[in-house]
Amino acid sequence: MMIDKDYNLMVGLRIREIRESMHLSREKFSERCDISTSFLADVERGKKSLTSKTIYKICTACNISADYIVLGHKEGFDKDVGIEILNSFNQDQLEHITNILYEIKNLSSK
Repeated sequence: MMIDKDYNLMVGLRIREIRESMHLSREKFSERCDISTSFLADVERGKKSLTSKTIYKICTACNISADYIVLGHKEGFDKDVGIEILNSFNQDQLEHITNILYEIKNLSSK
């Protein structure tokens, strides 16, 4: 069915966008989400569809909302990816990042 194929392709593109925004290879992303690399490649190409269990694994492992994967709603995606990126820094790096963000905020409010 054409609708299923188009839907699988759109979901696959969103999964790939998530993976790339996290700067992860297919291998690292697959490992993190407890799915096989070949399955991830097929999903990203729209050749395979995701089960609810696999969506849950991806959402849990990447701290993202299923709304973006399933429906394409970006409201939570950017925020979730930002949180994921921030969580990857150590405490010293976070202090520097916080200082930079305060400077940006102060510049934009002038």
